[in-house]
Amino acid sequence: MKPLAGLRRWSRRSLLRRLWLWTTLIVALVGASTAVVSYVFGYMEANRLQDAQLRQMAELVHGGGQLPDASRLARAAEIDRDARIVVQRLGAPGGLPLPAHLAPGMHVLHAAGQQWRVFVRADPAGAIAAAQRTDMRSDAAADSALGTLYPLLALIPLLALLAASVVRRALNPVLRLAAQVDARSEMRLDPLPMREVPRELVPFVESINGLLERIAALREHERRFVADAAHELRTPIAALTVQAENLDHVPLPPEARERLHGMLAGLARTRAVVEQLLSLARAQSGRAGTTQRVEPGSVLRHVLEDLLPLAEQRRIDLGIERNDGAPILADPTQLYTLLRNAVDNALRYSPPGSRVDLSCHTTVQGDGSRWTLVDIDDNGPGIPQAMLASAFEAFNRLQRDDGQGGSGLGLAIMSSIARNLGGRLELANLRHGGLRVRYGQPCAPTAADSAMGAGDPACDAAADPPGAPDPR
Repeated sequence: MKPLAGLRRWSRRSLLRRLWLWTTLIVALVGASTAVVSYVFGYMEANRLQDAQLRQMAELVHGGGQLPDASRLARAAEIDRDARIVVQRLGAPGGLPLPAHLAPGMHVLHAAGQQWRVFVRADPAGAIAAAQRTDMRSDAAADSALGTLYPLLALIPLLALLAASVVRRALNPVLRLAAQVDARSEMRLDPLPMREVPRELVPFVESINGLLERIAALREHERRFVADAAHELRTPIAALTVQAENLDHVPLPPEARERLHGMLAGLARTRAVVEQLLSLARAQSGRAGTTQRVEPGSVLRHVLEDLLPLAEQRRIDLGIERNDGAPILADPTQLYTLLRNAVDNALRYSPPGSRVDLSCHTTVQGDGSRWTLVDIDDNGPGIPQAMLASAFEAFNRLQRDDGQGGSGLGLAIMSSIARNLGGRLELANLRHGGLRVRYGQPCAPTAADSAMGAGDPACDAAADPPGAPDPR
């Protein structure tokens, strides 16, 4: 029972194992049953052939007209002991002590201490008996029957291996479907294709598609709620800000003015959070704007120009170290928003007197695909290694947000934009301290790509792959 329980546990968590196990058991059972039936029929057929040999021997001796002498019978017996046949005339001296008045036909008799199978043929001069020992007959019949079993016994393990191959091949659609689902991002909620789905899996795939549809509706409802709430909050916050700023022009006691300035700072932070909520709702909608050929380096220069006053205010050396990136296909507005948020974070979290380095270059991955990479390196506190995996979650405030007024939405907005653009956003702590934000996206195809299958020449400079930021 223990082996059966072990097999049951082994196959419980795997449909492939379960199908293979049951197929193998059925093949083994059918093979064993067939082997038993084949052995029985083979044994019976061998006995019939031996009976036919006895009849033929008696007929040959009868046709020859005389019996061989005892010495010739002895020599013949030495040639093939397993098939030895004794032929004699009943009642004649010598030979086996057989009854003299046996009826014609087949008999089983005891003679000379052995059991014999005897065939008697009537003859005008008497009766001719052809006899053979039953133990020799049984051994010969068993050997002949066993010969029919060997091919069947050899086929059973071969059929088990073939069954495993057939079952695995039959489950390939399930594996392909699982690979399609696993390759999807959490933002992609369109239905799974039904073209090549086997009939047995159609209800399951339809259930998954129904679930994806419900999840998409729920996410859209949440996005609209966030967007509507942010829109509703904009007007009263703007009105409160205007009233508070007007109050700042009225003569007030120093303590009241200090509290007023604190309230203005709080309103500014609230207004920033509302704007980020709107940006997050737009990014999570998954709707990109006009996609066109964009030079990331040019967008990076615009970001630098816009944020240079903030860098000068914080006495941070902001500059572009490298700018030879190939064009990409993207929405310029969303790409600008992504890069601006990344550079703005780097400036806010870097200490005064430090530097923020920007670079745009190209790389060739191991599979031959060409990517354009944009890196933003700062000298800030970085992100603890244990928190890197969850850094892109909304409202996840990191340790470095302390004292910076962060809302935990900036990285979530950047991550959503990166998914909309078809790129990849990654974070890595630098060895000398600080954080690297890397955005990578496949290079835009060129005319040479369409005509010759070649990549953009600017993409030919091999560098580190986009999936592994170099933590300098």
